[in-house]
Amino acid sequence: MFQSKLIKFCSPTLAGIKSGNLFKFKNKYNASIDGIVNAYNETYNRKGVFFFNILERKDYALIYVYRPDYLIRNFNSIEIINFLKLYDYKLDNLDITLKHLKYRFELLGTTPHEVGVFLGYPICDVKGFIYNKGKNYKYCGCWKIYDNLENTLNYFDKCRQCTKLYCRLFDLGFPLDKLIKKNKL
Repeated sequence: MFQSKLIKFCSPTLAGIKSGNLFKFKNKYNASIDGIVNAYNETYNRKGVFFFNILERKDYALIYVYRPDYLIRNFNSIEIINFLKLYDYKLDNLDITLKHLKYRFELLGTTPHEVGVFLGYPICDVKGFIYNKGKNYKYCGCWKIYDNLENTLNYFDKCRQCTKLYCRLFDLGFPLDKLIKKNKL
């Protein structure tokens, strides 16, 4: 169940196309979410893919799957640094940064808008969403587009094709280990 959700919602990150994805894992059997996350980290960190339990409730957990190298590269942008500082992020340590994101989920009781930066969304779209309160977008797909429509639509298509391929390969029996691409940065 965990792997099928991972493939369905995180294929672009597994393939090295995106810096991160989120998925909701319904914990029907009261499994130790932290145990699952730790086991996946032990297995897949060597390929550059990390797992983080960002929000846990009684019957589900929200799992953040990410590539630290990609995040660090994204966080080198002055525009992103200044944007995240508005929400009190300290960007000198990725673990502390992710703990603050987790804190923001808990504090707000909903998904904080800045999560888009952690998912690799263009900063113009993250800011556009906040400024426009989710309205006045040019297109709605994987996220709401406020600028660079053509480039972002091409990116959406790339992510969609990746997910379609990964789901098909996983259904054919390809093991997860073979579907996760090693970091190329």
